[in-house]
Amino acid sequence: MFLLLLTGPPGSGKSTVATAVHDGLGEAGFANALIELDELERSYPPLPADRLVSHVAALAGSYREAGYPLLLVTATVEDDPYRDAVLTATGADEHLTVRLDAAPETVRRRVLDREPESWSGRDELAGAAHRLATTMRTLAGIDLVLKTDGEDAEAVAARLTDALRHHPAAPARLRSAARDPLDRVGLPVRREHP
Repeated sequence: MFLLLLTGPPGSGKSTVATAVHDGLGEAGFANALIELDELERSYPPLPADRLVSHVAALAGSYREAGYPLLLVTATVEDDPYRDAVLTATGADEHLTVRLDAAPETVRRRVLDREPESWSGRDELAGAAHRLATTMRTLAGIDLVLKTDGEDAEAVAARLTDALRHHPAAPARLRSAARDPLDRVGLPVRREHP
């Protein structure tokens, strides 16, 4: 199983971009699964990190046993040990780690725009997003950085899909679409217009 680990601060577009990639591949008939760690973390009190990682291992193992060739995982990876724990938990044979990047003020504004004003954690999350937009730039093991400032999520998803299609360890059917864009595997082909 091949893993795409998509990270970035809150408000960078992880969920929206991952959903667009997942849906696009699914509509094309390419089997893939999506796990959003931020959703797995929704508990009160919060689960300890090791327990959360064990949930990732269980879900990834289930998808692997069912024969899914591609696993998409979104996570707000704040440090290298957490990234390593998530990568190990998936049991993936190979992976591509992508960080979505946006200016600190952009992610702060996006969080404030999307979260209800009545939520007590809104300002804290916006502040964390602002901080992480800077600190996550020092993470090791990032294979690709995609900017989301002023970008449409579909355009970012198309660039991410292209990166997947060109990765040498990606599933063969996915890579074949990169070699022959007229091949009828049904994967989206990004066409440039004059």
